[in-house]
Amino acid sequence: MQFTPDQIVRLAPDDASVKAGKALAVNSKWQVRCVHEKALWGDCQGSGKTPYRTIVDISNLAFKCSCPSRKFPCKHGLGLLFLYADNPSVFSVETELAQHVQEWLEKRSAKEESKNTAAAEKGVDVQAQQKRAESRERKVTAGIEELQLWLKDVVRTGMMNVPQNPYQFNQSIIARMVDSQAGGLANQLRKINQINFYKEGWQKALLKQLSKVYLLTEAYANIQALPEGLQADLRTLIGWNIPKEEVLSKTGLRDSWLVMAITNEEESNLRTERVWLYGLKSGRYALILNFYAGAQVSTHAFIEGGVVEAELVYYPSETPLRALFKDPFQVKNTFIIPSIFASISDLLNTVTERLSTNPFTEQIPYIFSSVRIYFEKDAWFLIDDSRKKLPLINNENECWTALSISRAEAFGCFGIYENESFNLLALWQEGKYFSIN
Repeated sequence: MQFTPDQIVRLAPDDASVKAGKALAVNSKWQVRCVHEKALWGDCQGSGKTPYRTIVDISNLAFKCSCPSRKFPCKHGLGLLFLYADNPSVFSVETELAQHVQEWLEKRSAKEESKNTAAAEKGVDVQAQQKRAESRERKVTAGIEELQLWLKDVVRTGMMNVPQNPYQFNQSIIARMVDSQAGGLANQLRKINQINFYKEGWQKALLKQLSKVYLLTEAYANIQALPEGLQADLRTLIGWNIPKEEVLSKTGLRDSWLVMAITNEEESNLRTERVWLYGLKSGRYALILNFYAGAQVSTHAFIEGGVVEAELVYYPSETPLRALFKDPFQVKNTFIIPSIFASISDLLNTVTERLSTNPFTEQIPYIFSSVRIYFEKDAWFLIDDSRKKLPLINNENECWTALSISRAEAFGCFGIYENESFNLLALWQEGKYFSIN
């Protein structure tokens, strides 16, 4: 397969990669330059002792390189293609593939065959499925382009006008995201309507949400340059769903899962149930999402404060949280106090670390070992033994409930950190568990 320079440019993740790739399209930069009917490969000398091994699958376009770049394709893959497009005569024509090239191609082929076989066993038309996916990809891309223009218009015309019509101003773009099959982006835009525009500081909340949506669109435009886990997070936030069967096919984590809290939200005849878990052995948190329509009732027997002995499988993510149980599992109704000694400073350090890994993280579950609840200047807070404070977003009734249960004394608790505040869901004192929500 022969590539033109324009085709190669369109493969690049950004203009900087194009420039760097063209700079590497020089014969002297490559110690090895080989071509086979299936692949190109070469060794590019970098700043270190060991040259970077680069492979391009030209029969089913894909790239592999030993360099540490997180861009895809990297400048070495682009450089090798540019060199071949400009001067194919400098490449040694090979009748057999190098061993490392053969191994990589075989792994790719085996992975693809495995996918096709699994799809065939389920009676799935692979080609039709691929066409549908490509069609949706085009719709989503077109929708994102319109969304970016809308975001820039909102900022350019001034956010101070938004409170005059806080509900209608984004309804058209929400409908456009739904039409583009980007339901996740539509949900992100709907969060703007939850902002209290009568409360001081609404400008920060609005700008933060608009910035997050814009960051999502920019990240999606460069999704191939991101780690696999973050790619999965992005696709989920845009609106793609991962089939349960695909998740359950993976090896899970067996543990004693403490049911920290169960919350429910209802919207348009749909109830969303969140089951928050903590692994007593692994120390990991997990979230089980269940959806019920109409008058449907929960299909499990989980008890808040109880323990579930089970294997759990996480959805792919850079910071895994959502998960599924593998059947069968055993439910025990005995509360076990988590052996955690965490402060508010520890939580803030965790938040910093999590956001640096995944900037799209919205909710961070956390357990405190010893905090108190108190009221100050029309606001409720948690305060730890070092006098560090954390604002609560619970309603007034929930805060009074927590205060009456704890009698203003120290307690252990579980909740969710979001929007720079804490949502207290459960607390325990003297070995007794109490649900707050």
